[in-house]
Amino acid sequence: MNTRLTKTTLLCAALATTMGITAAHADSLSLIPTVLTDTSNEGRAITADGQYIVGVSGASAHGFLYSVSSGTTVNILTPQGAQSTVATGIGYRTSGGQSQLVIAGMSSGLVGEFMTADGGTTFGAARRNATYTFNVLPSYNSLGASAASDAYYVSTSKGTANNPVYLNQGAGTWVPTITYSQKGITGGTAVMNGVSASGRSVGYRQVTGIRNNYMLTWNGTGTPANNFFNGLDATQAGEATSVSADGSVVFGRSPITGSGTTWYAYKATFTGTTETSITQLPLYADTGGSVTMAAPYGCTADGLFAVGMDYRGREKAVLWLTKPDNTQVIDLTEYATINGILGNWTRLTRAYSVGETTDLAGNEYAVITGVGVYNGTDTRGFVMTVMIPEPTTISLLALGGLAMLVHRRRK
Repeated sequence: MNTRLTKTTLLCAALATTMGITAAHADSLSLIPTVLTDTSNEGRAITADGQYIVGVSGASAHGFLYSVSSGTTVNILTPQGAQSTVATGIGYRTSGGQSQLVIAGMSSGLVGEFMTADGGTTFGAARRNATYTFNVLPSYNSLGASAASDAYYVSTSKGTANNPVYLNQGAGTWVPTITYSQKGITGGTAVMNGVSASGRSVGYRQVTGIRNNYMLTWNGTGTPANNFFNGLDATQAGEATSVSADGSVVFGRSPITGSGTTWYAYKATFTGTTETSITQLPLYADTGGSVTMAAPYGCTADGLFAVGMDYRGREKAVLWLTKPDNTQVIDLTEYATINGILGNWTRLTRAYSVGETTDLAGNEYAVITGVGVYNGTDTRGFVMTVMIPEPTTISLLALGGLAMLVHRRRK
């Protein structure tokens, strides 16, 4: 594991998780180990508390579970022999008084969920339906779940024209009962990305060749509520990519007025299904060279932080702080370089998911996972912990580059 700290290591005590695990990182960057004989991997989703990561190891060969606190990776394989080939969503639920980690993924070409109540030492039977053919799963943050409930949500589709898109609920003793809820699609394609713990999925519906911002909201009727919403140019053009736990904050990408087919990152807020605001996320001055200038793939449960990609001549993984008193963008490769923790990483390419934690002193951290270039050529998953500065700290967004972060204790 490639972790180097440039400051005195803080004694961290993460927010108590439902499984009794705590984090122990401060300004660190670690290589996620592969499983079996695989030589590549990617982190695709992280729990809200930043404790567990899932993703794919090898070329869609093995789904993995990684413990941030122990630094160990586990191949997701059930006692019945169900091998996860990819894992793209993870969250806590509580069933019968037991805290469980639920993982959304694929096995034998079918979407399904996996469960562990002991951090990956053992897994329950896989939840799969061999007659269910809507087996296109979001690539990241594909499961919404809450430790306060035994219900979780997953959205799937065929990814082809004139086929329904699904928002499904799992609940009950493991192996859980799945309640299917579908929205028929005619004259186009719908694909969902992020899924919230409250039962909202966000993505796009493509109409007449143009992707439009789109969301589904679970209502228990068998047909989820659905609606389009506006992007940054006051039209529906765009694609939503991630959503907060309660469904009230949505991140995505869309054109801005006059940009044509060039898209920028946004943050939108909702009351119910009514859009109440939308703002463009900040960019670096040298952002350019792509039709997608930036994309926020994941966000924290509270919707205050987002992670993704800013295209600075090539893809660069970034963290956005979107608090009203501190809206900034951080290039994670530059941050790691400045703070002496880059190690053998060449570049952090995409950040897919982000959790939050704090230490005993009240310092706040973003815990981020994604993919980058390691040792010059290798495609590898990473976990990075970034201490969030006070609003009065030196601006992170300087014209042309990232200023040195001076960490201050959060009160």
